[in-house]
Amino acid sequence: MIGLILLGSLIVLAIGGITNLVLHWKSHDLRITTEEFVIASLVLLLIVIPLTTWIGFKVAFSNNVTYNEFRGGYEVQAVWEKIPRSRDDGRGHTWDCDPYEVYVPEQGHTDDKGNYHVDVPAHYETHYHDCPFVTQEWTFYIRTTLGDVYIAQNNLPTNPEDYRYVSPEGHTRRAPDYLPRGIPMFWQRAKDRLDRNEPGPVTVRAQYPNYILASQHTILKKYSADIARYKQAGLFPKVNSQIHDIYYADRVYLVGVNPPGDWQMYANAFDAALGMELQGDLHLVIVDANKVSDPENYSQALFAYWQSPEFGKDAISKNSLMVVLGTRDGKTVEWARAATGMPEGNERLIIDIHDQMPGTPLDAASVLGPPRGELYADGGKTYVRVVHSQGKLDQIVFGPDKFQRVHMKDYSYLIHEIQPTTGQEIWILVVISLFGCIAWGICIAIGAPAYRSYSGRYPGY
Repeated sequence: MIGLILLGSLIVLAIGGITNLVLHWKSHDLRITTEEFVIASLVLLLIVIPLTTWIGFKVAFSNNVTYNEFRGGYEVQAVWEKIPRSRDDGRGHTWDCDPYEVYVPEQGHTDDKGNYHVDVPAHYETHYHDCPFVTQEWTFYIRTTLGDVYIAQNNLPTNPEDYRYVSPEGHTRRAPDYLPRGIPMFWQRAKDRLDRNEPGPVTVRAQYPNYILASQHTILKKYSADIARYKQAGLFPKVNSQIHDIYYADRVYLVGVNPPGDWQMYANAFDAALGMELQGDLHLVIVDANKVSDPENYSQALFAYWQSPEFGKDAISKNSLMVVLGTRDGKTVEWARAATGMPEGNERLIIDIHDQMPGTPLDAASVLGPPRGELYADGGKTYVRVVHSQGKLDQIVFGPDKFQRVHMKDYSYLIHEIQPTTGQEIWILVVISLFGCIAWGICIAIGAPAYRSYSGRYPGY
């Protein structure tokens, strides 16, 4: 930071000095005096430049350490809001109705000779009220353990003609066909699940700080020299970072195999429980073991690839549990490897997955279970509890050596290593230079006339 402050100071002083020389060379009336130059330089050097650099470093640090992660949870309640509509209430879908006249006063100006000129004569303008098409609009959202997720807002009723609005002056209009209406199918399916006490899984994308990925401390990062070889062989899937269909995410990766079953939905259900109970996020890879001669090398290379700069802010997150299952016959797990998004922690869990998963039938129910959510009421509020299954990963991950999210504060000693990038330093210098130009501009446009006027009235000051 000190080096950037010094460089910024040199740039700003150079701008002021060059400007001053040019103005003196042209004998301009607004040339900067020595007193003005000294005062402006002190303000810039002691306050503006250090403060700007400090703020720039803070913004750059926040940007550099911020990464994205999946968080899992459950649906809790399907909410259907029926919103009354009226004229000029400032919401929803409207049309111009009930015209009225508004008096606009005369507008003009006085020229430099004291003569007044009318620019716009006084007149009346026709304005309109905002009338809704219907007397009621519908908003649908799902309350979840991760917050409210809106499905549709300000939908027209299923049959808008039954709710057509009539204004105080008797005006009405039929709602256009292109406006959304009715109950969204996604919301209805969620409500049906909740009515059966089967809350569905929810995934959201959130941000978190990762000092390890942002730092230059490479000893803590996963590394493999074989990433390029496996990528060229088509054995490495790209880690997914996208949400689809409102709040689902694909976190099962099939490499050369296609075991039957809805693995993605089973994994979403698994991650709902893992996210809510243990703040974790499972990513499961199932690979053809006939194409992988060294399971340990393959899995470690894959984990390093998923945390590489190729994925930027979407690199595999610190709350991730990465599991690779190898199968030769497509029916049984032959070997298993696991790792987490942190360099330390969960060592016993990783060993349990390595030792206990082989021999498990390769179907979603046997591997994942998955655990399921169950609604219950307490103190007038609705909550979700997890009911676990006999799935092998369910038993291991939530078992005696259960997954534990490692706190990033344990690596806070890395903070001093996280420096702005070259691009960020350039932008900090640009902002410093801009403030310097503003300061010198003030000296030229305001400070010089005011100072000289004061000196003329009070000689010797």
